[in-house]
Amino acid sequence: MTDIVDQPSPATVPFDACIVTTDRLVLRPLTIDEATAAHSDFALAKKVVKYLRWEVRDHDDEQSEGRVSKRLVTTSRITAKGDGLAWAVEFKKADGSQGGEIGDVALFAKSIRNAQFEIGWVFHPAIHGRGLATEATKAVFDLAFGQLGAHRVYAELDARNEASARLCGIHGMRQEALLKEREIVDGEWHDVAIYAITAAEWAARA
Repeated sequence: MTDIVDQPSPATVPFDACIVTTDRLVLRPLTIDEATAAHSDFALAKKVVKYLRWEVRDHDDEQSEGRVSKRLVTTSRITAKGDGLAWAVEFKKADGSQGGEIGDVALFAKSIRNAQFEIGWVFHPAIHGRGLATEATKAVFDLAFGQLGAHRVYAELDARNEASARLCGIHGMRQEALLKEREIVDGEWHDVAIYAITAAEWAARA
């Protein structure tokens, strides 16, 4: 008798942006107006953007106009490689509505066939230490593995970004690689760390 082996399957697309709620937070899809504006102080503060590598918060380089345009077409639906979703993270009020943005989380499709996704985040430093970043990103991991059919989710970090590395560890992500001096930022070579977790690893944590 031959054992039955689960067959790999591609990601579930198309997938439309949706509101995601947690005990304390509401994650709502970003609007086009928000996507074209530097709307939050935390998004522009140097100590927050210093280590950011993902597309939706790169406002300061010569390609920012093109990347903002990309953000406009990748915040509402995932249909193909390169598409993505971006959420504004806000506190949940007593009546269930949202108020007060504390960060953003984004998820990009890197391969539909292989169900590979990249996650990125930015949070206001004032909320650190309260578990809110963990709560928000866990909700996106749950969506990626539970609804999108992701097989692997990974994050690329500036290797000096200790806060994000800790958050990766909290979620059980493994450091898969350290790419020495991969990028020049502000005239200096930067190392890039890659963290990842598979669907089986995420399910085992439940």
